Amino acid sequence: MAKRETKLTLADIQQNADELNKKQKFHIDKDQGKFIYYYPKFSKRKVTILINDLASTIDYVQQNNLDFFKNDHELQHYVLFLVIKHFTDLKTELKDKPIESHFATMNNLVEIGWYDLFLTEMFTMQEISKVLEEISKRLNLSMQFLELEKELINKIESTDKDKLIKEPSLSNR
Repeated sequence: MAKRETKLTLADIQQNADELNKKQKFHIDKDQGKFIYYYPKFSKRKVTILINDLASTIDYVQQNNLDFFKNDHELQHYVLFLVIKHFTDLKTELKDKPIESHFATMNNLVEIGWYDLFLTEMFTMQEISKVLEEISKRLNLSMQFLELEKELINKIESTDKDKLIKEPSLSNR
């Protein structure tokens, strides 16, 4: 038997939003009593904030000629660190810290094995995939816009050349 249809209400929207914003406790080391709070479900808003953080970090690294993101592997590594940062309480701790301390934190997490632990046991691949797919989608859109911009510039330049050829120059008058 089919479920009865119901009209969407503000309460439904609020309930779904509340579900996305629920934190859970992940025990890193039960013997030491270490845990971290995290979001098991990734909201679109938080994914967008993560992507903006990535873009501003890339700009900062380029403007300051820092020795980061020398290859795609380092960039992918940092994207996954941003997942950890934005979907745990680490975001609050890193909030006012310089970018360099973000890289140091990422390296420390890798060093002690928590980077992999968080990515493989705390978060689901489905949620991590949401972030990677959104980054890929936005990258593809950016590339399409760049192509359109190139086409537009070429059309404008060819139109300007045509006008120059058709119009006699002022010096010939």
